[in-house]
Amino acid sequence: VLENEHLRLVVLPETGAKIHALIDKKRDHDVLWHNPRLEPRRPVFGQNFDDWWSGGWDEVFPTCDVSTYQGETYPYLGELWSLPWAWEIAADGSEGVSLHLSRTTVIATARMERWISLASDGPVVRLRHRLTNVGVQPMDFVWGFHPCFAVEPGFRMDVPGRQAVIGHTATAPFGPVGATYRWPEAPGPDGPHDMRVVPPASRGWCEGHYVTDLEAGWVALTDPTREAGVGLVFPREIFPVVWCWMVYGGWRGHHHVALEPWTGWPHQLERAVAAGRHRTLAPGERLECETVAVLYHGVRSVSGIDGDGQVRG
Repeated sequence: VLENEHLRLVVLPETGAKIHALIDKKRDHDVLWHNPRLEPRRPVFGQNFDDWWSGGWDEVFPTCDVSTYQGETYPYLGELWSLPWAWEIAADGSEGVSLHLSRTTVIATARMERWISLASDGPVVRLRHRLTNVGVQPMDFVWGFHPCFAVEPGFRMDVPGRQAVIGHTATAPFGPVGATYRWPEAPGPDGPHDMRVVPPASRGWCEGHYVTDLEAGWVALTDPTREAGVGLVFPREIFPVVWCWMVYGGWRGHHHVALEPWTGWPHQLERAVAAGRHRTLAPGERLECETVAVLYHGVRSVSGIDGDGQVRG
């Protein structure tokens, strides 16, 4: 548990280093979604993520969808979520606390390290990642963050992108897989639909859309009634696309949104490689980045978030 006056963060190292809770202490509210029918439990490698998913924020690497690539089969949502991570307190003083977590993968030749840091004051969490190819051959991958947020009808998603591509759909209310539109207005069954606004679960929708042509590296989810929300800031040069996973009753009756920065797309590794939208690390090469999560109040929508977590309404 990492905690200050503004927020409480709960991490489960043995459960894929999942960020299990991100609590806004001002409202006593956890912004992350939790599966009402499944408690956290230590996962088994290679299993179906959906049947083990208790909610929260997971790491996805080196693929999202099940992928057969270079003679190996990678499991759904990759390897990291189902493995226990090593951890240590890297810093604990008057200025704040930092948790260091690390894990090597089973199939890919990767070592992932993550530092989660919380200052003694302020509603900002800093996450620093270091991904290393520990093998002797180049390593291809796609990598993304999978924070799933609790929602209510009327919540607003802000993603500063220009275009969207439908990557998954259950009932095709906005077109088939591969259809494109200018974000955030999709052609719906009753005319143009603002994808930023969360509908009720009674819609029965389950949609996954890639938002591309990002103008900046941030996303936000706001409760306009309570004027409160959560935002992420990430390096756009590393994560050039956002996957908007929108479940409005159409998957197992759940209601949630995941706003996920990704290094490439589509989510199946071999398809991303074929499209030339994957990343590669040479033997011994590292990829490092810093992301920021911020809880905010006093705005009904977001027009920008800077690297220090300052939110503009």
